[in-house]
Amino acid sequence: MKVTDQKAGQIVPLAAQRAAAPAQKAEASEGPKEKVSVSKGPAVDLSAAQNIAASSRAQRVQDVIAAVKSGQYYPSPQQIANQLVSQAELEAKLRALLQ
Repeated sequence: MKVTDQKAGQIVPLAAQRAAAPAQKAEASEGPKEKVSVSKGPAVDLSAAQNIAASSRAQRVQDVIAAVKSGQYYPSPQQIANQLVSQAELEAKLRALLQ
């Protein structure tokens, strides 16, 4: 156990520690009380969020298609195959868990 409230070499009698403890508690309890309020934030519309995500994904797909057609991007067949296999393994594990 590590003692962090005492300086090295300083020994304080137990009676002095007990006498100081109520004073420290009183000082701590005299401080201002904190208040927390919860307000309703902006409501998140799930369908709107899905539409935004879908349009963003569609735009990214179009950008990749354009880059491939223009010769600026060369997709790796190995990475594509690895992702397909990983996705199939994940789906198989999820189906096994749900059955």
